Amino acid sequence: MLEMLLVLFILIVICSIVGKLTTNAFERNAIDQFFIQLTLDVQRMQTLALKEGVHTTIVFYDNNTYKGFVQNDTTNHIVEMKFPKGVILNTSSNLKRVSFDNKGEVSNFGKIIFFTPEGYREVIVNIEKGRIKINER
Repeated sequence: MLEMLLVLFILIVICSIVGKLTTNAFERNAIDQFFIQLTLDVQRMQTLALKEGVHTTIVFYDNNTYKGFVQNDTTNHIVEMKFPKGVILNTSSNLKRVSFDNKGEVSNFGKIIFFTPEGYREVIVNIEKGRIKINER
């Protein structure tokens, strides 16, 4: 009986460790997917501006969401995304709006800083063609 209790205790400890590691891996994966999707959404808005010859904008809000608009029409958004659990926008970021003109060139450039459970990540939007780079710190 004592051996069986010892074996069950060892199994419970192993299962709880594996469960915690798996949960952490899923959370990290969700955060990585968010930054990939953010990059794709910015590229989509840039492509739309270039293709349709319109101005497009992505706005980052303090309630941990972002939305993409055409011609500053804030009532009809094309892109909308809520940040995953654990990702928070740094309110002191120097860039909260990424705008593209009708030629697909960036009007606003700079850094958007996000806090994550593993540190912070900077999304850097470069001038002109608006290439995006994500730095992990």
